[in-house]
Amino acid sequence: MRVASGVIAIWTCAIVVPSVVFADPPVRDGWSVGFGLGVGWTAWTWPDGEHRTEGSASGNLHFAWAVRNDCLVGLEMWGWSKSYSIEYVPENVPAETIVWAAMPAVTYFPGDTGFFVGGGVGVGQGRAKVTPDPSVDFPASGDTHDTGVALLAEAGYEYQLTPHQALGIALHGVYVALDQAPFDDVTSYDATVQFNWYW
Repeated sequence: MRVASGVIAIWTCAIVVPSVVFADPPVRDGWSVGFGLGVGWTAWTWPDGEHRTEGSASGNLHFAWAVRNDCLVGLEMWGWSKSYSIEYVPENVPAETIVWAAMPAVTYFPGDTGFFVGGGVGVGQGRAKVTPDPSVDFPASGDTHDTGVALLAEAGYEYQLTPHQALGIALHGVYVALDQAPFDDVTSYDATVQFNWYW
């Protein structure tokens, strides 16, 4: 909850800051590198048939080339992970889940402003580690993973802080086509604060 509250507070501050503070027109030229940190929610179906949605920290990293001032083409990487306990009788079962995706992606700034949309298609993986006590008859155990096609869509806004640095906010939606237990078509949504550099 502290992570979520922190992200919401940063989003609120970023939205209400008068745009005149960052009145300079955006400059995107040459290479760009950036990363984002925030909170996300991921959903998948376990072998017991229960559809689980878990919230935890998420992040992304990108390397891109500005083919125009309003268009970046590059590589986007995204990830989410969480350690938690699955409620079970006679005792809860420790589990850890990691979902990641990597893909070529395009980011477009309509009207050459700070608002942007983007997306990409690539590869993603879900990895789950379940470690029940030997005395617990849980339907899944061990470390399993599956790899499949990943889709990413994003939208957000960035403020130009300096000619080479920008601060932004972004929403991501990620889908990874998986069909091996304990995963079944993973979907994830997150909100992040973005730090971008251009040179």
